Amino acid sequence: MDNWSTRSDEDLLLALADHQRALNQAMASLYALVAEVDRRALATGAGARDTAELLRSTQNISRATARDRVGAAADVEPRVLVGGTIVEPRLPILARAVHEHAVSAEHVRVIRQVLAELPPHLDAHRQDLETQLVRYARLLDPDAVRTIGRRALAVLDPDGRRPRTPTPTRNRLTLRPLGDGTELRGWLDTESAALLRTALSPLTAPVPPVPGDPADPGRRDERSTAERNGDGLTELARRLLATDTLGTEATEAVRVSVTVPLETLQNRSGAALLSFGEGGLAAAIDAQTALRLACDARAVPIVLAATGEPLFVGRELRFANRAQRRALAQRDGGCAFPGCETPPQWCIAHHIDHWVDGGPTDLTNLVLLCGWHHRVIHQGDWTISMDGGFPLFHPPPWIPGGPRRNPLHRPDLVAAAVVPRPRPPTEWIPEVARA
Repeated sequence: MDNWSTRSDEDLLLALADHQRALNQAMASLYALVAEVDRRALATGAGARDTAELLRSTQNISRATARDRVGAAADVEPRVLVGGTIVEPRLPILARAVHEHAVSAEHVRVIRQVLAELPPHLDAHRQDLETQLVRYARLLDPDAVRTIGRRALAVLDPDGRRPRTPTPTRNRLTLRPLGDGTELRGWLDTESAALLRTALSPLTAPVPPVPGDPADPGRRDERSTAERNGDGLTELARRLLATDTLGTEATEAVRVSVTVPLETLQNRSGAALLSFGEGGLAAAIDAQTALRLACDARAVPIVLAATGEPLFVGRELRFANRAQRRALAQRDGGCAFPGCETPPQWCIAHHIDHWVDGGPTDLTNLVLLCGWHHRVIHQGDWTISMDGGFPLFHPPPWIPGGPRRNPLHRPDLVAAAVVPRPRPPTEWIPEVARA
């Protein structure tokens, strides 16, 4: 047994990647085994109704898991016809990724589910959709692939399934006492829902960590989206009653001053002072944290000489202006980190090349990041470059797959991947991901 407590952090992360690949390899072998058991009809001789029932009873797994494995095996393993002819799997592109150990069992399940929802009259798009889903599965987690698949289906079949009940035609809201509170139920038309979402947006962003709090530097808002929406609606009503205003977006960060010695700035080590407001609260923090927290604020950097006198009092040049934020929201759609679904109004504009190193506040040097992934980038494991006008994220060595982008906020790019267009649909995908 390996003694992981003696291994370095990087060794542990590389080991995680190796073990995940081993799991993928084991599942590929399991699919082949299940397919052969099914081909030989061993369930009949064992007294089971079908292969799924045989797996459930002999492998001590749930009926749903057993059925999923049988279905996956039928889709990714070669088929043997009555005459002995071997034909390719039903999902050949997914099968190739499975046998290359590049995707997990969860990826297989999600892709099969999405393809099963494709209506028969859109069968001509099935192969293109499978190709794109598998390509993203090599780079993104199953939840992200599911989101991409749903958006691709929405593009291909905008009418969707027929609703079970007639859609309401007028806005409605019901407040029903329940327990110690009140339950809200209702329906809003598209325009009204957009108005409400816009009003709630600045009030429902996750509460950020306390800047410079040494006791809890990594605190995150643990509320669910539904809980934040509930708190935001309450706050919206309170503000309307008290001040008749809704406040500003959380991304319009407060004014801060970063006071840092020149030596600390040059060496990226040592202490800095972060001040909030006009003569407000100040906190001692390290230089890197100060630069990260002020990344999208109207920050005034104050550089001190060894004797203490100010050498440079910066202007508000690092802050992306309103036009630039609109352009970033259009380009990135939200947090650009691969797989993240955080909307743009909860993101900050991060400098790819830091302003300290001469990085300009230009669109070609800015990328939208949520608070969590902003911290991830500043930790230095991931790096960002610009390629073809889009931010390209480079993972650390223990994450396989190479550079990647985030397609979750760009339905037009997903559409380009599943609907034939004059331009190649993969022109924005990094070369390493096209293989």
